[in-house]
Amino acid sequence: MRIWIGSLALALLAGCSLPASLVPGEPNLSKTSTKAPKDYAACLLPLWQQDIPKTTQTAISNGYRITAPSIVTADEILDVIKYKDGSRVSLYQGPPWAKSASLRKSVRDCL
Repeated sequence: MRIWIGSLALALLAGCSLPASLVPGEPNLSKTSTKAPKDYAACLLPLWQQDIPKTTQTAISNGYRITAPSIVTADEILDVIKYKDGSRVSLYQGPPWAKSASLRKSVRDCL
């Protein structure tokens, strides 16, 4: 019985941590930058990797997605897309108790 309850709890937590559940909603932070997406991503990626070494960058339509994995909650995701003469930066974070202030500060520092 304990194994069944533990498995159920783990499955519920896993469902809460899927990155796809974050991205379709509204971003927690949305800013514009005069930097091109490539330049902005080049500034941000090393800063996030200092805090979370397994942070990755992937190419998406018109820009990049930077993902900082989380063991407990949803991943922190930043989309950098081409916007006018620069970039639009959209940060998606998990629940309020799990948000990383240092990652958010890095987003602002690279603007």
